[in-house]
Amino acid sequence: MKAQMPDPTATIVIPCFNHGRFVGEAVASCLAQVDADVRVVVVNDGSTDEMTADQCDAVKGERVEVIHQANAGLPAARNRGAEHASGTYIAILDADDWLEPTFVSRLAGAIEEADDDRVSHAYCQEQLRDKADGIWRVPAWDDELMLITNLHPVTALIKRACFDELGGFDEAMTLGYEDWELWIRCVERGWRGERVRAPLFNWRRHSDVTMVMEAVERHDELVSYIVEKHRGLYQSRAEALFLRCNSMLRQFDCNWLDESGEPHSIRHYKIMAAEWPAVHEQLEAARRHVEVLLKDRETWEGHAHYWKDAYDRLHTDYERMTVIRLHHRMHQVMRALPAPMRSVLSLPMRAARALAGKGSGRGAGKASQRGSGG
Repeated sequence: MKAQMPDPTATIVIPCFNHGRFVGEAVASCLAQVDADVRVVVVNDGSTDEMTADQCDAVKGERVEVIHQANAGLPAARNRGAEHASGTYIAILDADDWLEPTFVSRLAGAIEEADDDRVSHAYCQEQLRDKADGIWRVPAWDDELMLITNLHPVTALIKRACFDELGGFDEAMTLGYEDWELWIRCVERGWRGERVRAPLFNWRRHSDVTMVMEAVERHDELVSYIVEKHRGLYQSRAEALFLRCNSMLRQFDCNWLDESGEPHSIRHYKIMAAEWPAVHEQLEAARRHVEVLLKDRETWEGHAHYWKDAYDRLHTDYERMTVIRLHHRMHQVMRALPAPMRSVLSLPMRAARALAGKGSGRGAGKASQRGSGG
């Protein structure tokens, strides 16, 4: 029988700059981890608003340490928190995001089950929240692909020994991509990440402009820095990376360039996007027309209900009339009698109906109608 593994121990570092309104939820998600022994270090990185410092102090507790420092940038704030870490693992969580309760236990389990010294960390899918929607279904670890593009979020579970050996984040990279550069150093050492195919991390987009967007605007500058920093690694794999990139262009139909310099397929999508407002207006007009039809249908259905209700009221009043009740009672009595007696008693009733028909003129009317065909 396999021995029960002890709960993994981890420190989650939360850098915070002017996000005091979210930090309580982030810390709570860390303390709510199940089957894991978790501590939290919050680093207030020189916030300039009036509330963040107090909100950070408000979460201080037995398992939560709070550090205040002059603004040093995101990589330095993460490293400062990591200096106060204890346990086997470290995770980085931005103050405006939060974790699912099994984040630590499932990622630690993936690392332990891999039973491979080359595994430096584990990562999971990312659930987009608030102004963003969907799931980033992160790919499996791939050394070559990691040198081309970042494969997963910064919020991963890293072996503390590996993080220490890497030396933490590059504190010069305050403009973005510092997490990608950290994973590239893992590739450099022959390490790899282990993927967990579950959205255990929630990334909150609460503004129209995000740090990711700002970093993408400086993409060429940041990638040039990364390549220069790891020139030996990129040169040693230059041919493989060229072939991989070209294969990806072919796979995604991006080899055929428009005179604008953009792939033809992307150019086509942009044209479609430009025409979307007119298409959208046509769809809206169709929707309004359908609403009118549905409203008319509701009107006719309303009339139908009205007439049905009126008929039901008339029928009820008719059945309550004394003569109708006596008529029904007489037929009930007749149906209860033996057949011979019913035949005898029905004779005067048939005679009475015949006389009533003659007296009302209905018989003469029918004869007159028959005669007019002569």
